[in-house]
Amino acid sequence: MFLARIVILGALLAGPAGGVFAAVPAQTQVKLPALLQEVESKYAQAQTLTANFQETTTSAALKTTKKTSGALSFKRPGKVRWETLTPDKNLLVGDGTTFWYYTPPFDEGDNGQYSERPASKVQSRFAQTLLSASFSSSDATRTMKIQVNGPNLFTLIPKKGTAGTVKRATIVVDPKSKTITEVELLHTDGNRTRIVLSNLELGKPLDEKLFHFTPPPHTDKIEE
Repeated sequence: MFLARIVILGALLAGPAGGVFAAVPAQTQVKLPALLQEVESKYAQAQTLTANFQETTTSAALKTTKKTSGALSFKRPGKVRWETLTPDKNLLVGDGTTFWYYTPPFDEGDNGQYSERPASKVQSRFAQTLLSASFSSSDATRTMKIQVNGPNLFTLIPKKGTAGTVKRATIVVDPKSKTITEVELLHTDGNRTRIVLSNLELGKPLDEKLFHFTPPPHTDKIEE
């Protein structure tokens, strides 16, 4: 479960090499659709992002669909908190150096469990673009293509070997707020992950404690 969520997070939400929502140097910018230019400019100025999420994962092999929801927070550079609240609680936390994945006890008397991974094992080149909105960075232009599917609908196709299991991503932009409100990932095995964001805020002050994990009592570390 830890690795599956890390793949989704790494492909979807990790920040660029200079930190989450880092500004894009002017000399590396390329021509983008006007709406994506506005999104990129807005995100480049933000230090933080918070939102509620609804995630739908569809298995191509099993023909099953799973829905989860919760809240997420990001802070520059590279800090993230992804908390699933329904139907089962779990927590993914990254402080820019380490990621932790925690599942609380299912039954009274059981122990909780957590795993950890270096941040360097989580991020991918494709991760440097999505939701950090670094569309015109030189690295992004070398490793992906952008297709315009509608006024506020875009498909990002990563170069093979740069995005883990992600084959392509489709993003929806709110033209009014200039924020990315929906992402759907198509994986190489045919599985799909759709994430819808709501109550999104950029620039909200966030406590550093949100991005560090201390195992609570009666918690076992799991090696993966």
